[in-house]
Amino acid sequence: MNHKGQRYRRSFTTEQQADAWALESKAKLIRGEPIDMGENAQAKRKGNLPYTLDELVQHVYDTHWAPMPGGQKALINARSIIGIIGANLPVHKLGKADIDKARAKLLTDGNSPGTVNRKVAALSKALSEAEDLGLIDHKPKLTRYKESEHRVRRFTSEEERLALAYFDRIGNQDMADYLVLSLDTGMRQGEVLSLHFGDAQEGRVTVWGVGAGTQRTKSGKSRTVPLTRRAQAVLDRRKETAKGKEVFPSLNKNQVSHYWGRMAEALGLEADKQFVPHILRHEFCSKLAANGENAVVIQKLAGHSTLAVTQRYVHLFGGELDGAIERLEKAEGSIRGTRADLIITDEIDALSKALASLPAAELDALLATIRK
Repeated sequence: MNHKGQRYRRSFTTEQQADAWALESKAKLIRGEPIDMGENAQAKRKGNLPYTLDELVQHVYDTHWAPMPGGQKALINARSIIGIIGANLPVHKLGKADIDKARAKLLTDGNSPGTVNRKVAALSKALSEAEDLGLIDHKPKLTRYKESEHRVRRFTSEEERLALAYFDRIGNQDMADYLVLSLDTGMRQGEVLSLHFGDAQEGRVTVWGVGAGTQRTKSGKSRTVPLTRRAQAVLDRRKETAKGKEVFPSLNKNQVSHYWGRMAEALGLEADKQFVPHILRHEFCSKLAANGENAVVIQKLAGHSTLAVTQRYVHLFGGELDGAIERLEKAEGSIRGTRADLIITDEIDALSKALASLPAAELDALLATIRK
């Protein structure tokens, strides 16, 4: 039985019993009442531990995801896939086939492979918790779609100039400052918007993870990024007129999205799906790679969870390959030059020996010819 996108399952011996249960349960759900999932459901419960997929996902949200910046999104992703599988399906009854069918349905519904993979990843996290709680012996093998490597769109210096000019023209200093700090520090949107003036000390800004009141980084790990002179100037100017500790007290992600969209339209870039606020972080990493910084440095500055994420920028924009070819050509030129020197030296030695063997009269005649 389905209700509001969620599937409810229960086994019966006859079709008539199943139909009667479905009608009764549908009416209860409409009234907001709990439905009867059978006596076995209560019998197999382990204390207050989650039993159904929906209960498991809610448990993981309450105990793991809630304090994280991406926690709400993880909850939405997990509920999206279990809504297809059946939110009231007992956790121990979930099989690989159920997940594969839901995965295929999400793709058929128009989700990109990457989006489907993130929903599967959220379910995977929930099933890992189920395994730790002893609800299942081991979680099913989760297959993910292969994602194509898209072009990393650059945010050009001309686009930067035009964007800042637009925000200046409409009198939106918040968005202009948001753009500068994002572009010069590589911080994620949530990190910039939750920034406090106290986070900036001695020319560096620290993005705090867990343990600093609330979690403000995606990974939960703190990192420190040196400030450019331009970024420092923005913070200094805003601090002079600030009434509290927050750098952007009046700016939120919805407003960023709204004003970025207006700016994109003004620049004729509204149809460019890659022209989004996150492009500023991409550009920060791309510039570092193009300037020859190694992957470890970029990873630390950007706060990437794995080096594999960083390597994408290094592979696309890093200059180490160009440098390798330049060094190769230099080495080849050196080798060729050494070989040429050896050939000339050998020829001079041979000529000297030939001249030395000539009689004095013939040598004088040869020299006289050369002088002419």
